[in-house]
Amino acid sequence: MDKVLFHYSKTYIKAVYNVSMPDLVKVVFDIPINDSFDYISEDKKIKIGSRVKVSFGNTTRIGVIVDVIAAESKPKTYKLKKIDEIIDEVPILTKEMFKTCRWASSYYHHPIGQVIFSAITPLHRKRRKEPTSKLKIQHNESFEELILNAEQKKIYKSIIEDKKKFKVNVIRGVTGSGKTELYVKLAKKSIEENSQILIMVPEINLIPQTLERFKKYLKIIPLQYHSNLTAVQKHKVWKACYEEDQIIVIGTRSSIFLPFRELGLIVIDEEHDSSYKQTEMFKYNARDIGILRGHNFKCPVILGSATPSFETIRNIKINKYREYRLEKRYHKSKLPMITIIDSSIDRPNEGLTNTLINSMKIELERNRRVILFLGRRGFSNSVICANCKTIVKCPRCGTNMTYHKNVEKLICHNCDYNQNVEQTVKCCDNQALTPLGIGTQRVENKIKQLFPNKSVMRVDSDNITSKKDLEDFIEKANNNEIDIFIGTQMIVKGHDFKDISLVGILNIDAGLYSTDFRGLEKTAQLITQVSGRSGRQSEHGNVLIQTHNPDHSILKTILKDGYEKFSHIALEQRKNVNLPPYSHIALIVLSSSNMNFSKSVLNKLREMNRNKSIFIYGPAQSKVPKRNNQYNYQLLVGSNSSKLLSEHISKFEIYLSSLNKKIRWHIDIDPLES
Repeated sequence: MDKVLFHYSKTYIKAVYNVSMPDLVKVVFDIPINDSFDYISEDKKIKIGSRVKVSFGNTTRIGVIVDVIAAESKPKTYKLKKIDEIIDEVPILTKEMFKTCRWASSYYHHPIGQVIFSAITPLHRKRRKEPTSKLKIQHNESFEELILNAEQKKIYKSIIEDKKKFKVNVIRGVTGSGKTELYVKLAKKSIEENSQILIMVPEINLIPQTLERFKKYLKIIPLQYHSNLTAVQKHKVWKACYEEDQIIVIGTRSSIFLPFRELGLIVIDEEHDSSYKQTEMFKYNARDIGILRGHNFKCPVILGSATPSFETIRNIKINKYREYRLEKRYHKSKLPMITIIDSSIDRPNEGLTNTLINSMKIELERNRRVILFLGRRGFSNSVICANCKTIVKCPRCGTNMTYHKNVEKLICHNCDYNQNVEQTVKCCDNQALTPLGIGTQRVENKIKQLFPNKSVMRVDSDNITSKKDLEDFIEKANNNEIDIFIGTQMIVKGHDFKDISLVGILNIDAGLYSTDFRGLEKTAQLITQVSGRSGRQSEHGNVLIQTHNPDHSILKTILKDGYEKFSHIALEQRKNVNLPPYSHIALIVLSSSNMNFSKSVLNKLREMNRNKSIFIYGPAQSKVPKRNNQYNYQLLVGSNSSKLLSEHISKFEIYLSSLNKKIRWHIDIDPLES
């Protein structure tokens, strides 16, 4: 009876006096807690995706609303705080962007609050004063007509037939085959139909070159979006995406979270590139989120690469993606000639063999330019015998062992076996163990000694640290002010330098014998990409590859039959051992000041698994075993089912969250390095 009277009285009060009962509002913050917090609000205009100012503990915070629940539908069991202020009348998160954030939080097992705050600008996060002036979309008065060749025309016509449908189209073309021109033509068609367009590139240093190519042929000048923009500049681009109908954005991975309202085309160039994977904090892959957003907007997604990732090749094989080929170079230049140098005979001095040095002299005397490439960072240093070509392997599991110079030990990152270098079993009578790898700075110093009258520039993330450094590098390169480029992967990602007649690959063995199961895939991609930097305009270029093992079967396959044949062989090997793309994996990394405790926690996770469809490797030391007096250990968890893997990772998360707060841990779904 009392309950009936209470319900009647509440209804009567609302009807007679029009009193609004407060709604329950769920709010998330930019904190590493995978939960929302309850508040109440009497404002009936409050909406999901809007920012609010609320009391949180002893402070006030900016939060974002993720749900609004009518007060009557959920009984109040404890006293709730009121929302202090509703900042946004119009939500800053579109419905599509909110849907994307929800998916990303669930898939990557990352707190929803931090995912949402990754999708808004720095000004939004801190509630700083927003610029009053808008970013004007500039128009190009003197754009040129773009003429496609026969190959490009055929692909263009096929893609625009389904321009209002979601499809993933892979454009596979040799380096310099004209993929960018095809992107431009597709963008032009989309712009004419009043659509928004996103063009993604893997590195900031590719944006100026890409921007110039698009400006040349389009009436609308594209906007840029990347980490070198100021907070105000980012906000203006963000606002333009929210408000403008016709807009083109050329950006790096962070541009995938811009609040587009009606995307008509998404292009992800060099889709295989590892730079699309965020490796700090929120560990997402922008390529995969791009495909999700294409699905949300029902628009075509273009993945471009001369060397598609194994995941993409697999999706082509099972007819999930549609593949197109560009077989000829756009400017009709010839592919380079590749020569192998046996480093065990022609021994390198500071990374350079006599053969390579002599070839450089010839090209430099002809006023041609040279690129010297060192394998990408992150390849673990294996150890090889320079005489018999034997790689030191783990006696327990057969994995290539990693050399850790700081402790003079060889460590297996699969099963955690370790030994001193002198304990290595003799492989031959004249054993000469050599760590694979050499630094760019040592090579730079040697080159300056050999060619004191030539302009030398080192191009890596240590040397190019600011927007000014980047602009300086591009300007000097385009003005032919640099004779010799020395660099890591930054130098090979899509740059079209003139008069490059020689490319030297100095330490390819670091990739051929990497401890990372993706090492060979990355090495094959790099050989193909680096080779494409040579002879792009008119002359026949040369590529010299230094290796201790010129008879390496995979190397011979790459050079003789190309990346495609290599990928077929390597994919079959992956299939035999059930590694991606034939399975799904996650990496759980735990850091603690107590090494034994770190291992015991991960062993506990192993014991929690009772499902035979889940496989677990480890625990083992991480590739950086110790940092800031914290011991880092990892567990590799995998399954053929993405859903099953996610369920198990959720169970592990609950256990890890219950542990001592002094323990730090993170989860990396679909890691690119393990």
